[in-house]
Amino acid sequence: MLDDDGTMETAFQAEGKIFGIECTSTLTIVGTSRPDGSDLEGYGMMFTKEGDVLTIRTSARGIPKGPMPAMSVRGVTFFYTQSPKLARLNNIVSIYELELKEDQSYEVKDWEWK
Repeated sequence: MLDDDGTMETAFQAEGKIFGIECTSTLTIVGTSRPDGSDLEGYGMMFTKEGDVLTIRTSARGIPKGPMPAMSVRGVTFFYTQSPKLARLNNIVSIYELELKEDQSYEVKDWEWK
């Protein structure tokens, strides 16, 4: 807990692929409790196995779905990179859905907003 208003911070790592390239993400999320859910802001880095680096910024709303930490999260992600092969990410707005389960496992789906 960061303050008396219900603001919390958590960090996590994940592995996945971006444009078919394996990567690892490290993200810190700050959440503020609201009567009907949580406002979430996140910042982090993504590193590809090929040595590319991306900065990540995300903003979302979390809606409780059972015992904590289970929730549905809907949000938007912005990427920043100097990597020529991933440069198109600098102009992409990614919309996502994340379903977080009570055991802290999750499933996420991303779409490019055009």
